[in-house]
Amino acid sequence: MKDILIIGGAGNIGHKLINTLLEDYSITVLDLKSNLALKRLAEYENKIKIVYGDIEDYHLVKDLVKKNDIVINLAGIMPPLAEFHESICNSTNYMGSKNVVDAILEVNKSCLYVYASFISVYGKTSNIEHKISVKEGINNPEDNYSINLMRSENYIKEKLKKHIVLRMPIVLTSNNYYIKHMNLNRMMDFITVDDLNTSILHIIKNEKAYGKTFNISGFKTNSSTFIKNMYKYSGRINMFRRNLYYGEYSDEDIINKLTKIEYSKPGDYYKVLKKENFIFLRYLRKLINLPKYIYYKIKTKK
Repeated sequence: MKDILIIGGAGNIGHKLINTLLEDYSITVLDLKSNLALKRLAEYENKIKIVYGDIEDYHLVKDLVKKNDIVINLAGIMPPLAEFHESICNSTNYMGSKNVVDAILEVNKSCLYVYASFISVYGKTSNIEHKISVKEGINNPEDNYSINLMRSENYIKEKLKKHIVLRMPIVLTSNNYYIKHMNLNRMMDFITVDDLNTSILHIIKNEKAYGKTFNISGFKTNSSTFIKNMYKYSGRINMFRRNLYYGEYSDEDIINKLTKIEYSKPGDYYKVLKKENFIFLRYLRKLINLPKYIYYKIKTKK
């Protein structure tokens, strides 16, 4: 059984990835100690090794990299915090990833490094619908978060042959910043946490993926339709502020041919939403958020 290190293993994606990988790998998790991390990792205390520490601690990272065959990096400072604290974003998101690369080069050159990037590296586009692919290349990322993702990607590709970069779309976690800032009426890519983690499970086993960058998507749907169904099945709706739009993937089929998994469809996700949100709570939220929904309907008619 191979050893795998999940950095950021107590996060929204990472704590569920543990369960996906547990049957096939001996797992070590590295994350900052917090009440949320303690709560999320409690059920795994006797099943995995848990290390509370910082990805910015090079000696700690080196010690862990030395003992593992695969490193999956899900750690990072997300927006809006990344925008308000440029130095923290730089030290955690870029220097942290650099620590992993440097440690691999120093103590474990056979280690596979899997880096979770994001669609925002392509840069914000205009309101014109925009198809994007890895082969086409990169637009100019503008925000601190995306700039440091791109810096990390470049450093990985320059230094390591044995790596996989996954450019994620909007991941359907419980509190995703980007859902609150989508452009209206645009085809966009989404993926559920379970589908993302299943893809990771399959892709790390496929040597054809090594040394490559992939756009990964679970399903495509119109952003306005998605927002309407979020309100319908959960009662939640968000005001729209930055209207971020990076484009729509045109090459997600490349990774799909390697993973060969069946991704959730929009309807599957809405069924899960409905099941997770009890009817009383759902209708209470709908009532509270009705003014926001009316505002949304006005915006979509413009």
